[in-house]
Amino acid sequence: MKSVLLTAFAATLALAPPAFAADEVNVSKGLSAAGAPLAAHGVDLVALVNNGNPVEGFANHSATYDGASYYFSSAQNLEAFEANPTAYLPQHGGYCSFGVSVGKKFDGDPDQYLIADGKLYLFLNAETRASFLEDVSGTAKTADDQWVNIQSIAVGEL
Repeated sequence: MKSVLLTAFAATLALAPPAFAADEVNVSKGLSAAGAPLAAHGVDLVALVNNGNPVEGFANHSATYDGASYYFSSAQNLEAFEANPTAYLPQHGGYCSFGVSVGKKFDGDPDQYLIADGKLYLFLNAETRASFLEDVSGTAKTADDQWVNIQSIAVGEL
């Protein structure tokens, strides 16, 4: 099944490649008001993790962590993030966790997410999410193992 999906990805990527961010955190091009590139597409990660609700955050409620800026929909969510960022950050730098499991850094879409074992996973699209769901623990382990190898490699070099 995974090889069929990867073949479909290759065809899709040849037609319309997804927007790739660089290096260790999946960020947009350009800088946020905080002077760092925007991560998680500006979605409030606290609302996503706590309520299963991908809502847009605002620049006036932003925090910078590991060189990336994150937006929140309220001061309370900003405070929660600042108190414990690792509780809300997506796995694998915010890249598609299924993509990471096969050694790639695809864009992670906060509208396509999964929370499993207290961890937030993002996916390129519904298909990669569905493939991840076929074996959550196994694919998560493979992605974790791959992330160690590709974390510091630029997207264009994978």
